[in-house]
Amino acid sequence: MVWLVVGYLVIVDPTVNHPPRHADAVVVLGPPQNNGRVDTALSLIRQHVAASLVVSVPSDRQRRAMPLCTAQQDGFSVTCFQPHPATTRGEAEHVRDLARQHGWTSVVVVTSTYHVSRARMIFDHCLDGRLYLVAARRGISMLAWAYQYVYQTGAYVKAVLQPGC
Repeated sequence: MVWLVVGYLVIVDPTVNHPPRHADAVVVLGPPQNNGRVDTALSLIRQHVAASLVVSVPSDRQRRAMPLCTAQQDGFSVTCFQPHPATTRGEAEHVRDLARQHGWTSVVVVTSTYHVSRARMIFDHCLDGRLYLVAARRGISMLAWAYQYVYQTGAYVKAVLQPGC
């Protein structure tokens, strides 16, 4: 029963941030098309929250298939990358390196609702500065929620056993 209640609070109804008026970058965790992640990030870019968009793509093939990653964008820069390792920690490490390289002090991370709390925990360990988490909530079926409930539970255990960045 405790697992169900805690899981609900952490996976189904996590604490999300209201996007700031300004950040140095908006980061989309992969896969970027899940649950409207890219659309949510582009909405933030159109609101002039940031002029830099960073997109994690799981494969080179997927990166080449995303027009956002291959075409010049008007008014903002796009960086698409394949994380190594292909995990949330790998994404956080890459974003940490980009933040150091570009002098970023604030980042908005966009991911699916069920991933927000774990992504926050991992990115908090890796990034200095302000971190905002925004949930993309579109298209999550009951079956997907059930799967993510189990998956995220295991992923939390793994994240706790691998402290640091």
